[in-house]
Amino acid sequence: MKKLFVVLAILFIGILLAGCTSQPPAPVVTPTPTPAPVLTTAPQVRGCYAVIADDPQFSVLGTALRAAELETAFDNGSFTILAPTDNAFAQLPNGTIASLLKDPKGELKQILLSHVVANKTLLRVDVVKIGEAKTMQGTVLKINTTDGVVISGAKVTKTDIVCKNGVIHVVDRVILPPVTVKTATPTPSPTPQPSVTITFTRDLTLKPSATVYIPVGGKVVWKNDDPFKPHGIAALNNPDPASLKYFGNGSAQNIPYGGSISVTFDKVGRYDYKTVFQPETTGSVIVTT
Repeated sequence: MKKLFVVLAILFIGILLAGCTSQPPAPVVTPTPTPAPVLTTAPQVRGCYAVIADDPQFSVLGTALRAAELETAFDNGSFTILAPTDNAFAQLPNGTIASLLKDPKGELKQILLSHVVANKTLLRVDVVKIGEAKTMQGTVLKINTTDGVVISGAKVTKTDIVCKNGVIHVVDRVILPPVTVKTATPTPSPTPQPSVTITFTRDLTLKPSATVYIPVGGKVVWKNDDPFKPHGIAALNNPDPASLKYFGNGSAQNIPYGGSISVTFDKVGRYDYKTVFQPETTGSVIVTT
């Protein structure tokens, strides 16, 4: 019995020693993720027109540039563009934009070019150092930095929109270049004559014309020089009351060949009439002081 106990004790000790010397489980290795490649290529900077055309606040400016065929004008070289927003164009008098678009290569083009300084990329730090800049239109823009940056009355609201070929500054109004007003030479009115003769000719014309100018108290003579037609004069179908005084109530006053009718006009005004037979036309006697 004693031997059995000794044997069991030895077996128990052996089992304990075997458990203490067993190897622990291997640790789980987590793989390190491979980092994604970093894009090192700089984004392509677009041209000035492309920047304007794609920005909804410049929809009117983009339309105007296309109408004036200036889309490619800024492809080559260096430019500083003052870009009026749609709100800036809206400050112009009603109908101005529509009127300018009727002649896009005229005044509209000159206005657009007065917003562009060529051969220079003037960032904000450059603009505040100069007092003026000459535009492609020829206008010299005055720059004031007392309260922000104001260029010829237009306040710069955003600066340094960099383009491939220059820079854009946003302004809050349209800069209008000085306009040379062309005064039309008035057409002189004919000198009133005391007496004017209107002749019905045999070639069915009126000489000098159906409309004449006379002074107050002047006289108009209608003469028939056509042996084949009894020409005449009459009031219009719907005459004004003043004309009835001189041309009757609408009944024709026929003039035989070699004969004439004379009427003296004693009041300033315009008196319309019509001729009868040939040529059938209308005329006016314009009485001036």
